[in-house]
Amino acid sequence: MKLSSSESWAVEPGELVCWRAVPGGAAARSSVPVSENERFHLASIAAGQPGWMALTLDFPEQIDLDQICEAVGTMIARHDALRSHYVQTGDVVTRLLHPGVDVKEEFRQADDGLSASAFASRLAGYIGATCNPFEPMPHFLAAVTRPGGTTLVCAFDHCYVDARSLAVVSTEICELLAGRAPAPAESGLDALRIVAEAEASVTADDPRLSGWEQFLAATGWTVPEFPLDLGVAAGESLPVHTMVRTLMSGDDAATFSSTVHRRGARTYPAVLTCAGMAINAAGGPDEVATVVPTGAGAGPGCVSWSVGNAPMLISATGDLYAAMYRNTRRLAAALPLAEIGLTPVYAAFGDRLRPGRSDVFMMSYVDYTRLPMPRGDVVVRQISSQKPTDTAQWWFWRDRDGIHVRVRYPHTDRAVAVLTDTLDTMQALVGTVLEPVLAADAG
Repeated sequence: MKLSSSESWAVEPGELVCWRAVPGGAAARSSVPVSENERFHLASIAAGQPGWMALTLDFPEQIDLDQICEAVGTMIARHDALRSHYVQTGDVVTRLLHPGVDVKEEFRQADDGLSASAFASRLAGYIGATCNPFEPMPHFLAAVTRPGGTTLVCAFDHCYVDARSLAVVSTEICELLAGRAPAPAESGLDALRIVAEAEASVTADDPRLSGWEQFLAATGWTVPEFPLDLGVAAGESLPVHTMVRTLMSGDDAATFSSTVHRRGARTYPAVLTCAGMAINAAGGPDEVATVVPTGAGAGPGCVSWSVGNAPMLISATGDLYAAMYRNTRRLAAALPLAEIGLTPVYAAFGDRLRPGRSDVFMMSYVDYTRLPMPRGDVVVRQISSQKPTDTAQWWFWRDRDGIHVRVRYPHTDRAVAVLTDTLDTMQALVGTVLEPVLAADAG
């Protein structure tokens, strides 16, 4: 899996074939409550901010279009969250669920000589016009065919999928195209129900609320924001741009993991430590406050936006390995705080929160080497939609090619300079872990 963003997206042109998912059967109201994540996102959609995620699969051969249509239709039918949509009545949002789906061709468009970036920009326009979660099955489904291969594009509003879901979708489609039965699907709506039931069971004396209280008190009762000046005035949002960097190769990632494991740390908090120390070296705090997305209620065959939010202070000073050890313990302690959801947190502390940035400084990590993925000659990418932002957000991911980071940030000269310097420092810190081991191996 490779991560990108719509402002830097490029797709080799060809004949474009678009399908439309048509609901089958009458919709029924779902008993699964709309989550806090969904409510925030839907409010943003209603305010005119796009929020889609696209998946592309580049095949090195031409794929039969009827096979693609059938595979995509089967995939959607397997996942209840993809067969749902939202209805807003006043301030109340409910979820409707259709029992089936039929995928039909909508239009074809010949290759008209656009550049790869212009063609991708056209696709982004089609996706933005299609992925409206207040309409039934608002998924953009298309294929680009050319003599040298096929690109399949499946885009969904964020309410329907998260990063892990897109890995499930990509694998299922490839299995179906190969004539194999995918692994059993699990209910995405049941995953959301589990989260809602966990939230409803939280009482005022729940110790996890105390953990949130300690975190918010440490942040001055503001939602975390990237702690370095990115040249964005308070109350202002600017177009988002993206930096993508490979921090270590596949072999180096294995060396990094084994090295930090011997020191009592784990890979993800070790990576967070390098990022936190780089931020500190650029003038940031000794304790870097961030929110870490976590899986919530979702099994391996589940497609839905089932993500919790764990608050974490990254220790960013002192000996590197000692900090990695501390942050491994801190992350382990933070993960249970995500289990209660945000609703009880806002109910308990919402009146104490102070206004801050509109976006949250998050540092996410997905290890795709632990998830089923398509065969090695299929290139899989995740593309996120572009919208204004006022802070930086970091996504780390691991795949067969190594450990990488995508940083999305408000496009200012200062942000480019600050984040480039921070990533350079982070890469140097990673090097201090790798270089002694590599030198010893060479010797």
